[in-house]
Amino acid sequence: MLAIVLATIFDLGTTGVLIDDLALAGGGTAPAWLIALLVLVMSVVLALRYRFPVPSLVIVGVITIGLTLALEYGQPIFCLLVAIHAAARRGGLLRWWGSLVVGLVQVPLIVRNVAKSFTAPEFGDYLSSTTFFAALVLAAWGSGTVERYAQRRATALHGEIDVRAEQAAQAERHRIARELHDIVAHSVSAMMMQAAGARAMSQSVGRDLPEDARVDTIQRALGTIETTGAQSMRELHRLLGVLRDEEGEPRAGELDRDLSPSAQPGLDDIEALVEVPRSSGLIVEVHRSGTPQEVDPSVGGAAYRVVQESLTNALKHAGRGALVDVYLAWQGSELQVQVRSRASHGARPATPNGGTGLRGLRERVGLVGGNFDAGWSGEEFVSTAVLPVRPPSSGGPPSESRSTRNRAEPE
Repeated sequence: MLAIVLATIFDLGTTGVLIDDLALAGGGTAPAWLIALLVLVMSVVLALRYRFPVPSLVIVGVITIGLTLALEYGQPIFCLLVAIHAAARRGGLLRWWGSLVVGLVQVPLIVRNVAKSFTAPEFGDYLSSTTFFAALVLAAWGSGTVERYAQRRATALHGEIDVRAEQAAQAERHRIARELHDIVAHSVSAMMMQAAGARAMSQSVGRDLPEDARVDTIQRALGTIETTGAQSMRELHRLLGVLRDEEGEPRAGELDRDLSPSAQPGLDDIEALVEVPRSSGLIVEVHRSGTPQEVDPSVGGAAYRVVQESLTNALKHAGRGALVDVYLAWQGSELQVQVRSRASHGARPATPNGGTGLRGLRERVGLVGGNFDAGWSGEEFVSTAVLPVRPPSSGGPPSESRSTRNRAEPE
């Protein structure tokens, strides 16, 4: 809005309204109210320049060129500069080049009127005037072009983040489906086999003791267990199909390599994890304190996901140049993972929407017996997870696998 106000004031001056110099090129004087009205029409049109960039450019261009041709000394260009900037910024190859052409058409018309103010204009006068007004046009067009490409880059970056998030969600669904199948399906199948074997044995005992009613009760109970198990297995397979999106197997790709629990990422993978946000424009530092300990695979995976989700939120909401500090602090039998992010300009960025990302982290951390919290602390968005080195269900030492060897080595 400030640009429109300044452009309107300057064009009221360059058309002669403010200095009472409204001589027409063909002789006579133009009414001041008419020229002022045309300039105000341009300012109103400019208010809609981002929504209708091409119509705004055409209307402002026609009025500007018309005033320059009609007035003896008129040099209106500032409203046109605002329209050129908007058209160049909004994209589209034809619109982009068209805005520059309109501006360059106006330059010689203004130079012609400028030359009339000189008693005997020389070549240097023409050259300096042309350079000055052409520089104004190129500056407006160039700044719009820079913003245009910056917006495209930001859109592409957000699209890439969305794709990665979708791939991560798809990979996580397949991992959960595999865990459900390996743990629940196998357990239920074993339970059904034991129930079927016990029922067959009870039938044999029933033939030897036909008068014992307890045997019949046992047979009915075992039959109910077997039937219920079969129904549970059918429902489990239906849920697994939903988790896998009816695709059966994961897509090929890095995120879809062996997704069994023993291959999930952990603390050792955090250094590699921060390299991608760094290459995307974040300034990420990892800090470690305390005495590192071996952790359960589920704890290492939860810590990794907390850092991953926090970096994704920082990239989405704070943008390029954001400062992110990752703290891994060992405190007795607990590991504290904290991620603090802030925008480079110091102002609060958009708040993460608290959807499945933060809610999923809270659930994941809770599953291993930890606590998770996220919120604002001054100008920083802070995510904190306090994780036990061993989850409540874990007793002995972790098994030898990639994630069980997760260790936060001091720098």
